[in-house]
Amino acid sequence: MSHDIKKNKLLKKFLGLFGFKILPKDTVKTERIIESYTFNCSDLIKFLVNEKKIDQIIQVGANDGKSDDFLRNSINKNTKVLLVEPIKSAFLELKKNYSDYNNVEFINKALDIKQGKKKIYSVNPDYYENYKKKYESNDVSWLTVLASFEKDHLINHGIKKNHIHSVDVDCITFNDLILQYNFDKLGLLVMDTEGYDSVLVKDFIENSKLRPVIIFEWIHMKKEIAENIINLLKVNNYELIKINKDLICFQNNFLFSKHNN
Repeated sequence: MSHDIKKNKLLKKFLGLFGFKILPKDTVKTERIIESYTFNCSDLIKFLVNEKKIDQIIQVGANDGKSDDFLRNSINKNTKVLLVEPIKSAFLELKKNYSDYNNVEFINKALDIKQGKKKIYSVNPDYYENYKKKYESNDVSWLTVLASFEKDHLINHGIKKNHIHSVDVDCITFNDLILQYNFDKLGLLVMDTEGYDSVLVKDFIENSKLRPVIIFEWIHMKKEIAENIINLLKVNNYELIKINKDLICFQNNFLFSKHNN
């Protein structure tokens, strides 16, 4: 049996767990039907949590737990969760938005390949009003989502250079994070680090023996970097599924293996 056929059967079985199915793409009308059968990362996490497939979750770049976030409303209050957010203002809002959860820990640091201080760029709050006018909306909470180690990342999203400021943040490595917070049963790793995801995925795979489900953004990766990350994941027994701007990575026997409590 060819690899493509095996992969297609795995995908059908995976989608079937959610009540979805693959339909033939013969016409525009059929394509519209297919679109109505899509699911998102929130659906996936709810499934994994409810089926007790994961015990521990780490989210890197948790922001405020609300803006562009699919985790907070997907978990129950039994799963152990660690939320990592380096921007102080977003971190304070994050704690407020998770105030009803006793199973969540917070860390006001950034993830990196080595410990120390590093400069991170974000939109200066003094200029938020400019973007309220520009987008004709009072909700500019999404601006904190753009925080990145790369200044150009903000510029590419339409932020003016003189509206960007930087702060030095404390950085921690994956291994130290997992050791200090006792997350050696990590089942799900979610990353949203605005252009730095590929660096962190590579570092995690190469320097950790843990193999959780990994969700990270692919849209900021250049073709060559994407190819290298995909190859690295494949070599380490991962299957990949794209859901909108995120790439879902799981061990190829994960969904159908018994969970060890």
